[in-house]
Amino acid sequence: MSKNTTKNYNSYDAVALQALHIKYGVSKFYIRQSINGKVAGITPDTIRKDYKAMVIENQKTVKNLIEKTL
Repeated sequence: MSKNTTKNYNSYDAVALQALHIKYGVSKFYIRQSINGKVAGITPDTIRKDYKAMVIENQKTVKNLIEKTL
């Protein structure tokens, strides 16, 4: 086995993390764990759904801005 393997880290949208931090009043670490699926419960499920919705809307906005400027 090779010891030269690299670990892949997840990258999360910083704006969405900040918005969820303000909305739910929990730590950003807890939000990242909720998105990752390591925390179980009703609140993590809601956080996960809100995060996905925020990222999709953010991507639509960026795509729309790019199309308008080109």
